[in-house]
Amino acid sequence: MKRVSILLAAALMLLSLQPASAQLNSLLRSLGNKATGALQNEARKGIQQGAQHLNQEKASAAQAEAASRVVAGKTLYVSISTGSARADGLSPSTAMKDLQKAIAAAEENDQILVAEGNYLGSMDRGYIECGKFGSATQASEMGKFISIYGGYSPDFSERDVIKHVTKIQPYDQKFIAPLFNFNARRPYGYAGPVGNVVVDGFVFDLGENNRYCVANVDLEITGTPNEGVLTGRFLEPDASPQCPIVGFSSGDEYALHMDVEGNVRISNCVFVNCRDYGISALMGKGHMEICNNVFVACRYASCQVRGNVKDADIDKVSLDFHHNTVLFTWTRTKGFEDMGQGFRFMNGIRTIDVHHNIFGCNSNCGVERVYYESNKQMEAAKISNLYDNYFFANRRDLELASMGAATISVPAARIEEAEQIGPKYEGNKDLPASEKAFIEAIDQPYLDGFMNLKIIRSQSYNANSAANQVNRLFGLNQQGSEIIRPSMYCNKYPWEKASDLFGKVKGYGAQLPQ
Repeated sequence: MKRVSILLAAALMLLSLQPASAQLNSLLRSLGNKATGALQNEARKGIQQGAQHLNQEKASAAQAEAASRVVAGKTLYVSISTGSARADGLSPSTAMKDLQKAIAAAEENDQILVAEGNYLGSMDRGYIECGKFGSATQASEMGKFISIYGGYSPDFSERDVIKHVTKIQPYDQKFIAPLFNFNARRPYGYAGPVGNVVVDGFVFDLGENNRYCVANVDLEITGTPNEGVLTGRFLEPDASPQCPIVGFSSGDEYALHMDVEGNVRISNCVFVNCRDYGISALMGKGHMEICNNVFVACRYASCQVRGNVKDADIDKVSLDFHHNTVLFTWTRTKGFEDMGQGFRFMNGIRTIDVHHNIFGCNSNCGVERVYYESNKQMEAAKISNLYDNYFFANRRDLELASMGAATISVPAARIEEAEQIGPKYEGNKDLPASEKAFIEAIDQPYLDGFMNLKIIRSQSYNANSAANQVNRLFGLNQQGSEIIRPSMYCNKYPWEKASDLFGKVKGYGAQLPQ
């Protein structure tokens, strides 16, 4: 039996351990990581700046023109505690009880106001949908342009998304669907106005439904790093460890999945314990803004948005990802082989702006830029702005594609050298040591477990096993086995504490919702 122990702290795999209880200055000094990069091409910057200015002018004009043709609709009210299953939802006193029913009743450009409570779809199936998840072919499957706002008091006299928690939090359901699938598309060739899509003020939490090992610090197989963490490690759908299990997950589901176009905003939301992306979206012609959200303990990636248009229309697609807090994004498997990105620059979008965010403790990287457009001209026209962000304790701050086998790791201080980034690249830096209130707002047992994370790999070979004896008879390869046991992997984060991260760093990360 060969036993290899790999310690991961701060940079997860290669840096020295540092307990989370140490002084913040000491913690931040341990976050350095080395990278290589090329000097920015000044001529390319000039071309990109001109193209960006032109594209932004075109996008703004198109959005203003489209908005001028959109007629505002009616308002529907939903309250699980005071509403009625048979109400019309047209006033606070006749609020509907079921958010799914309100979405079905809504017409183009309506808005839905949702009071505090846990909304689980028709007959508590565990998920909400506007349009069909997958390939939509019928008009009804393409969804509709509506705006949905959570965070209201039961009588709708007050809106406070932190005080009046509006959530989608399944707890004992078995389903294979996004927590919320939102479509808003028009058939190709449609020339009329498109509307607005808003998702604002919701908590998306799969922590009560995911499968975890039951917490047990004395049993290594459970992946419980300390007494304060709520559960043992997350279990993939096909995993069956020899330990008690809690939860009901049956597959990989997105938290918020979108296939949309027009003017889209996702704001003031919390994405926590999401086992297959926080946000995964396809964006048609228009502009998407993802702002003032908290992402904690998501798996695969916290946010990825792909363009979903013909190559000729890529210049009509833009994305702004700003003032978000992105922590503890976990890899696809417990072996930490791939995924685990906070934000991903994807193809099919001409202009992407990523700014004034906080990226911390992401198990692969805070930001990834590894995808290239299908031809050199499209790639040269792409604008990938990454500026004025704070980074801390990521395995990599920025990950770039490389011509060799490995990707390139770039620390925050050297992002200006990454020629794939720009024309805006200034102001990226490590989280200042003065921001102790932010560090203290993170669940301390969870942070401590992450900062002292280790992986134990055990390999074994038994020449006399039944399988190897049979393999020798038929001239087949001998077989060994490997056991991978991380001290922590995608454990449940206390969803109530995720909201504590709003407003802890002035001007960076998620601010207090207005």
